[in-house]
Amino acid sequence: MKKVQKFFSALIIALPLTAQAQTVELTTMNWPPFYAESLEKGGFITAIVEEALAESGYDSTIEFTGWQNALDNAKNGDKDAIVGGYYSEERAKEYYFSIPIYTVLAGLIKKPDFPLTNYSSFEELDQYTIAKLKGTVIGESFDNFPFTNLKEYAEVSDAIKALDSDEVQLYADSLAVAKEAAKAAGIDGSQLQILLPPLEENDLYLLIAKSAPNAEELRDAFNKGLISLQASGRYDEILTEFNQQ
Repeated sequence: MKKVQKFFSALIIALPLTAQAQTVELTTMNWPPFYAESLEKGGFITAIVEEALAESGYDSTIEFTGWQNALDNAKNGDKDAIVGGYYSEERAKEYYFSIPIYTVLAGLIKKPDFPLTNYSSFEELDQYTIAKLKGTVIGESFDNFPFTNLKEYAEVSDAIKALDSDEVQLYADSLAVAKEAAKAAGIDGSQLQILLPPLEENDLYLLIAKSAPNAEELRDAFNKGLISLQASGRYDEILTEFNQQ
C-alpha cells in the first residue's frame, strides 16, 4: 500500500509539470468601447475571450498595440491569436477563425457639416478623402472599391483628429469607437454621425494564427468555451456588467 501511495504522490507532483495549462498569448489594438488597455478587464470582448479560454482550460495574456502590429506579430508567431478581428478571405489564409463573438455595425462617419446625409454609390463618394485604420477590414464591397483618396492611419485617435481638422471628410469604422476616441482626444464627438446607409454589419472573431502551436485545437477549444459561456448565461452577464445590453 505504501508503494502505491508513493506512486500516486509522485504522479501528483509530476502532473503540473506535464499537464499544466497552455498560456495563449493574445494581442489586439485599442478599440474602445469593445477592447482597450484602458478599460476594465481590457473591455467586454477581451473579458469574453479570456473567460471562454479559461472555460476550456487555457490561461491567457494580452498585449495591446497598433492593429497592423497585432496582425504582424500573430502572423510571425510572436503571438497566438488576435482579439476582435473581422473576417476576410485574405486573412483566412493566415488565421483560423472562431465562431462569432459579437456583431458590430461599421459605417462612414462624418461631421454634421458634411454635404451629404446619404449616398447611393461609392462613385458618389470618391471625390472625398476617406480614412481607415491600416490593416483593417471594413467590408467586401468597400475594401474592393478603388478609392482615389483613401488614407490609412495607425491609430483610431489619428483618424479622428484628421476628421476633426478636415484632413479627411469621412472615416470608416464603428460610430461607438469613433465617439470614444473623440472623447479621449478632447474632441466633441457627440455630433458625429454615420452616412446612410451603413457599410456592413460585421462579426468579431478570435483570429488564431495558423503558425501557433496546436492552432486548430485552440480554435476548437475556444469555440467550446464560448458556447459554454452562452449556454450558462455568463456571456449575457458579461455584457450586462459592461452595460452592453
